[in-house]
Amino acid sequence: MNTLRAGLSRIGDNMARARSEFHTRLHFLAQRFSQAEIARKTGTSRNNVSRYMRGAKLPVEFAAALVRGLGVNPAWLVAGEGTPYLSDVNTTTQKTAGDLLELVAAMNSVASMQLGSLTGKHHLRVLRELNDALARYQQLRVSINEKTAPIFTRILDDYWKALDRWELDRAQDIQRAAEQVAKLCDDPALNLRFERTLAYHAYLRRDVDDSIAHQKRVFQRSLTQGALIDEAGMKEAYNLANTMQSVGRMAEARALCDGVLALARVNGSRLPIYRYLSALGGYCQLELGDLRDGMARIMAALPQSDPRMALNQNSMMIRALLLSGALDFRQAAEAGDFGPAHAQGMVSWAIMLEDAPALQLAVKRFTQPAADDFTTRLARAWAALLKGDTAPARQVIRDFGRPREHGPHNERFDRAMYAAQLTRKYAPKEARAYFAAARGAIEEAPPGVDMSIIGLANFHRTALELCRDGRGEDARSLADAQAFFARVHNAGYGALARLAPRDAGAPPTP
Repeated sequence: MNTLRAGLSRIGDNMARARSEFHTRLHFLAQRFSQAEIARKTGTSRNNVSRYMRGAKLPVEFAAALVRGLGVNPAWLVAGEGTPYLSDVNTTTQKTAGDLLELVAAMNSVASMQLGSLTGKHHLRVLRELNDALARYQQLRVSINEKTAPIFTRILDDYWKALDRWELDRAQDIQRAAEQVAKLCDDPALNLRFERTLAYHAYLRRDVDDSIAHQKRVFQRSLTQGALIDEAGMKEAYNLANTMQSVGRMAEARALCDGVLALARVNGSRLPIYRYLSALGGYCQLELGDLRDGMARIMAALPQSDPRMALNQNSMMIRALLLSGALDFRQAAEAGDFGPAHAQGMVSWAIMLEDAPALQLAVKRFTQPAADDFTTRLARAWAALLKGDTAPARQVIRDFGRPREHGPHNERFDRAMYAAQLTRKYAPKEARAYFAAARGAIEEAPPGVDMSIIGLANFHRTALELCRDGRGEDARSLADAQAFFARVHNAGYGALARLAPRDAGAPPTP
C-alpha cells in the first residue's frame, strides 16, 4: 500500500508539472488566436476556455481538440518538443506526438484513482481499473521509448561531435534538446551515455564539481548493475578518479582507485585498465608526499599492454624519477613524448627550475609555435626574463595573473603562485600581493583538496625569498617553507629539496 501511495503521489506530481506547462503553451496559442476563436474551433464553451486560461485543470479532451481544431503539434503541447503546429512536423513525429496524448490520458486515469475507494464497496472494480490504466501507461511508455530512442541516439552523436570539436555554444543548444528527449526515452544505455556526455561537457566548461556529480552517477550505476569488476566499470572509475585528482582531490582519488582495485582483483587484475588504476593511485601518492610508495606502485604497474595507457604511465614514471632527482630535465626530455599532459608537465617543470636552457628546450620540444595558453606563455616569459627582458613577463601577468574568483581552488592557487614566482624577480611588492593570494587559496581550500607538490615547492621557495626579515606574517611563511623543504628532503624528493636557496634561511641539506 505504501508503494502504491508513493507511486500515485509521483504520478500526481508529474501531472501537476504537465498542467503548468500546458497552461504556458495555451497562453502562447492565445497570442495568435482569440479566446472566442479557440472556443469555436475546439467546440468548447467560451467560459471553459477562459477558465483554462486562468489556470483551471485542462482535460485531455480539450488538448485533443486543440490538435484537431488548431493544428497544434501534440509533441509541442505535451512536452514542449518541436514546433507549435503540425504543418511543421513530419508524419513520424505526429504519430509519436499522438502517443504522447494517449500517455497523458493514461496518467490522468491513474491519478484520478482515489485511494479511499480501495477500502470501499467497489474496491475490486477500482483495482481492476487501476491495473488496466497502469498497463496502458506502461505499454505507451514502451512504444514512445522505441520511437524516441533513434532520435536520442542521433542527438547524442551530434552532442559528442560538438564537444570533440570544442564547439561549446553548439553543444549547449544540443544539450537542451537532449534533456527534453531524455524525458521521453527510458533506454538505460542511452541515458547512461547522456550522463557520461554531460560529465565531459561540464569538464570542458571547467565546471568540475558538476562533472564529478555526473561521473558519480555513472559510476554508481555501474555498481548497482554489478559491472564494477568488468573493464567498462573500471574505466568509469578511472574517469571519476582522474577528474578528482585534476582539482586536487588526491586522497579521494587514491581511495577510489584502491577500492576499485580491491573489488576487481579476482576477475580484473589482468586487464590494462587495472594496471592503469594502480598507476594513477601511485601518482596521487606522489602528489600527497609519499614518493617512495607512489613510485613503487607506478613501477609495479608496468609494462602496460594498451599503447594509449602506456604513454600516460610512462609519463607518471618520468615524473617520479624527476621528483626523486634520479633524472635531470634534459634526460627526461630525451626519454620521449608521452602526450599533451606530459608535455604540459615538462613545461611546468622547466618553469619550476627557472633555468634558461631547460626553458628553451621545453618551449622548443613540448609546445606548438602558435600556442597561446598560460603555461606556454609563462615559459616564454621566463626565458625572456632570464635574458633581462621583462616585457613578456609583464604582459603575461596582465593577461593571466589575476586569480579567478571562481573555479577549482588548485587552479586559483596555481595562477597566483606562478604570478608571485615570476614577479618576485622584478617587482617584489607586486609579488607579495600574489603570494598572499596564493596563501589564501591554500587556506580557503576545503578539506581534502591538495595543491600540487611542484606548486607547493614553488610557493615555499618564493616565501623563502620574499619573507627574509621573518617578522609578523613573514615569520609564519618562513617557518612553513623551512618545514616543507625539510619534509620533502626526508621523503626523497631530491629535486624539490634542492630548490631551497641556502641564503634564504632554509635548513642545510643533511
